Amino acid sequence: MTHPNHRHPRAFAAVGIAVVLAVAAGCAGSSPTRSTPSPGPATHTLPVATPTVVTPTSSPSPTIEITPSPTASPLPAYRLPPVNSCDPASVPGAIPVAPAGVAAGSFTLHVPILMYHRIVPLAEAGNSLRGLVVPPETFAAQLHALAGAGWHTITMATLANDLQARVTPPPRTFVITIDDGWSDGYDYAFPIMRALGFVATYFVVTDRIDGAEALSSEELRTLVAAGDEIGDHTMDHVNLTAQSDANLKYEIDTAAARIAEVTGVWPESLAYPSGHADSRVVAAVAACEGLRMAVIESHLTVTTPGAPAASGASPAPVTTVTFQAYETSAARFMVPRIRVSPGTAPATLLAWLG
Repeated sequence: MTHPNHRHPRAFAAVGIAVVLAVAAGCAGSSPTRSTPSPGPATHTLPVATPTVVTPTSSPSPTIEITPSPTASPLPAYRLPPVNSCDPASVPGAIPVAPAGVAAGSFTLHVPILMYHRIVPLAEAGNSLRGLVVPPETFAAQLHALAGAGWHTITMATLANDLQARVTPPPRTFVITIDDGWSDGYDYAFPIMRALGFVATYFVVTDRIDGAEALSSEELRTLVAAGDEIGDHTMDHVNLTAQSDANLKYEIDTAAARIAEVTGVWPESLAYPSGHADSRVVAAVAACEGLRMAVIESHLTVTTPGAPAASGASPAPVTTVTFQAYETSAARFMVPRIRVSPGTAPATLLAWLG
């Protein structure tokens, strides 16, 4: 699967999204990939682009102001040479992760982690798998249902802090994660979340930053300034279990350093591409200083007990779907997530979260 050859207009950056409580049908799919060579040292100079925010006057919902980060703009990602190190000193000026010790014994939290990929109208989704494309109005309906039920968000970084410090967040706390670094995470998802006071962790494939249909360096800095987290999703979105030790270090460590270069903040969490992980991969992630949590797709339990028969009638099957939505200090590098599809009704999502 390839990305479209051009990026859709940026006129959506500050659009207030109208909440339409409609749920689009969809099917499950896998994460899109992109075959883009890893960047080498720059041989050209290009000006740093500053996105233009256009606010349509015909929007039926309140306009959300998106203010670019006031910090100095480093070079765009496509001009940065790779830094193959997780050592905070390798990116001078970037905010390092404060190390936190892990206490002996087990500690468990129940903070559901939702997994999204694309928040974009189907007409703008190109060749992306339909099961990964959640229309903005569906996304808004899902989040409004959670907000109305008293749920609130934290980032993966905050969850890592709480887990390692053995602090239990307030009830009805959950995490939103958005994978792959598509530009619609800024154009559509960001205004919806910001209007609700929600934050998210964006797991970015770093070799795509500033590319076609991908989040730009400036957008990533704006997200960080708004309280969102930029997480490590490797350099090239490859199956980590199939990589050599040297390639593992490149995919994990260089991606972390690239995020630090672009945003000025070292990432604290990682998402395994397509959920591929084994003990060797987990060890490589844990060896990258600062990465304190890593996520996979959730384990799913389905039970179909029969209801008591009445008057000799056949038992009616009952299906119960249960997601493993718990984090433990011992398994913090294999933390489960719940995949949300375009067919996930708001009421269903509320039931999943419990």
